[in-house]
Amino acid sequence: MKAIFAKIMSGNFKIKLITAFVLILVIPSMIVGTLSYSRSKKEIEQQILSSAKENINLLDSFISTTITPKKLDTDYFAQNTNASMYQGIDSPMVRQNFNTYLAMHPEVNSMSLGTDTGLYVISPPQDVKADYDPRTRGWYKDAIANKGKTIVSEPYKSAVTGENIITVSQATSDGSGVVGITLSIDQIDKLTKEVQIGKAGYVMIFDKNKNYIVHPTIKSGEPAENPVYDRLYEEDSNQIEFGLGGQNKKMLYVTNKTVGWKVVGLMNSSEVKESAQPIFIYTLLSIIICLIIGGISIYFILKSIIRPIVKLKEHAVRVSEGVLTESIQINTLDEIGELGQAFDEMRKNLRSLIMDVEDRSEQVAASSQQLTASAEQTSLATEQVVMAVQDVAGSAEKQTVSVDHNVHALQEISLGVARIVNSVTDLSGLSNHTTLQAEEGGESVLQVKEQMSSIHESVEKSDHMVRSLYDRSKEINSISVVISGIAKQTNLLALNAAIEAARAGEHGKGFAVVADEVRKLAELSQESAQQISELIIEIQRLTKDTVDTTEKVTQDVAGGLKVSNEAIQKFEQILISMNKTTPHIDEVSAIAEQISAGVQEVTAITNELAMIAKGNAATSEEVAASAEEQLASMEEISASAQSLSSLSEELQALINKFTY
Repeated sequence: MKAIFAKIMSGNFKIKLITAFVLILVIPSMIVGTLSYSRSKKEIEQQILSSAKENINLLDSFISTTITPKKLDTDYFAQNTNASMYQGIDSPMVRQNFNTYLAMHPEVNSMSLGTDTGLYVISPPQDVKADYDPRTRGWYKDAIANKGKTIVSEPYKSAVTGENIITVSQATSDGSGVVGITLSIDQIDKLTKEVQIGKAGYVMIFDKNKNYIVHPTIKSGEPAENPVYDRLYEEDSNQIEFGLGGQNKKMLYVTNKTVGWKVVGLMNSSEVKESAQPIFIYTLLSIIICLIIGGISIYFILKSIIRPIVKLKEHAVRVSEGVLTESIQINTLDEIGELGQAFDEMRKNLRSLIMDVEDRSEQVAASSQQLTASAEQTSLATEQVVMAVQDVAGSAEKQTVSVDHNVHALQEISLGVARIVNSVTDLSGLSNHTTLQAEEGGESVLQVKEQMSSIHESVEKSDHMVRSLYDRSKEINSISVVISGIAKQTNLLALNAAIEAARAGEHGKGFAVVADEVRKLAELSQESAQQISELIIEIQRLTKDTVDTTEKVTQDVAGGLKVSNEAIQKFEQILISMNKTTPHIDEVSAIAEQISAGVQEVTAITNELAMIAKGNAATSEEVAASAEEQLASMEEISASAQSLSSLSEELQALINKFTY
C-alpha cells in the first residue's frame, strides 16, 4: 500500500488529481454506506430481539394467568375442607363441591382429595388401582411439608389420559389431608410451539430441575444435558450468546414467578445478517450510481483544469530551452489564468536579467585576470617565509624530543630508587620482626623444655607405680591359687560328709543337706577363684604392656629434652646474627633515601627544561602554521580568481544559449 501511494504521488499532475477526486468521492460514500448498513443492521437486530422478548413475556403471562387462579381456588378448597367431611370413597359433600367447580371450569382435568388415612377421592371418577396411596405421591408430600402454602408440582404424564399435567395442591386447614387441582399443560405446549422467534427460532420451557417441559423435538421430562442451559439458572432473566451445531445462537429467557419455570427463546444470530442483506445491496447500488455520476463530473472538471496546465508546461519547456521571445496567452479567470500571466511576466524579467548579466560578466572577467596576477606574486613571497619558519620549528621539535627522553629516563631512575627505598624499609621492618619472633621462639622452647622435664618426672613415677602394681598382682594370683586349693579340699570334705550321711540313713538327712550346701559353696568358691585368677592374668598382661609403653614414653621424653636443648642453641645463634645484621640494613636504608631525594631534584629541573623546550616548539609551530595559513589563503585567492575567470567565461557561454 505504501509503495502504491508513493508511486501515485510521484506520477504526473493528472493522476494526482484523479486520485484525489476518486478518494474524495469514494471514501465518504463508503463511510456513509457502512454507517447506514451498520445502523440498519442494529435496528433490525433490536426489532427481532424486541419481538422475541415480547413473545416470551406473553407466554410467561399466559402461564401465570393459567396457574395463578388455580392456586387461589386450591387455597379456597383447602380452607373449607376438613376431616368431618370424609365419608369414604364417596364423601358426598367433598364430591359435590368438586363437581360444582368442575362444571364451572372445564379446563380443569380433575380434582382430588388425599387424606392422612390413605383415602383418595377424585372427580370425575376414574379407574384407580386398588393399592393406590395418595400419601406416596409428590403432590401430597410437598403440600404436607409446606402447610399453608399452595404447591405446584413438576409436570408429569397422566396415567389415565396420557396428557402432560400438573397438580396444584395444598394441605387442608386441619392438616388431615391435601386438596389438589389437576391441569393439562397441553394448551401451554400448543401455544409455546406456535410462538416463533425470528424465522427459524423457537421457544422452550424448562422446569426448576433443568428438565424439558416444552421443546419442538424433545419429549417433556427429558433432562437438558447441554451445559449452556446451566446459565439459565444464574439469573432470573438475561440474554446469552453461544455456539450450537456449528452456528451462533442467541438465547433470551425469563423466569416465571408463579411456578419458577424458565421460558426461553432461541434464534440464529445469522438471521439478523440475512434480514439486513437487502439493505446492504441497496446501499451498494447507491454507492455505485453515485460513483458513476461523480466520475463523469470529475472528467469534465479535470479537462478544464488540465488543458491550460499543459499549455503552460509547453511554454515552460521552451523557456528551459533558452527561448525567451515567445509570450503565453491563457484566457481563464481562475488561478491557472493568473499563473499564466505571472509566468509571462517572469519570462520578460528573465530576458532583461540575462541582458544585464552579459554586461557584468565581461567586467568580472577583466578584474579576475588582474587579481590572479597579484595573487601569484604574493604566494611566491609567502612560500619563502614558510620554509624558514619550518626549519626553526624542526630544530625546536628535536630539542623537545631529547629533553622528553631525558625526563623519561630520570623518571624511571626515580621510580627504581623509590622501589629500593621501599624494599630496604620493608627489609628493616622484617629484620626487627624476625628478631622479636626469634626471642619469643627461644622463650617458647624453654617452656617446652620445662614441660618435657615435668613430663619425664611424671612418667618415671608412673613407671614405678605400674611395676609395683605388677608385683601386687603376682601376690594376688598366689592367693587365688591357695583359695582354689581350699575350695577343692572343701568340696572333697562335703562329698565325704554326704556319703557318711547317706550311710546314717534317716538320722543323717539334715547333715546331708548341710554337706550339699557346703559342696555348692565350695564349687562356687572354686569358680570365683578361677575367675579371679583369669582376671589377674589379664591384669598382669595389661600391666606388662603398660610398663613397656611407659619405658618407650620415657625414651621419647628424653629425646624431646635433647631436641629442646638443641633448639634453644639454634635460637641463640639466630638472635646473635640478627643483632649484627640490623644496623647494616638501617644504614643502607638511609643511603637509599638520600639517593632518592637527589634524583627527585634532578627530575624536577629536567621537567622545567622540557616545559621551556615545548613552549619554544609550540611557538615555532604556531608561527609556521600562521605562515602556512597565509600561504593557503593566497593560494585560495589565486584559485578563486582563476575560478572566477572561468565562471565568467562559462556565464558568457550560457548567456549565448538564450535567444533574447
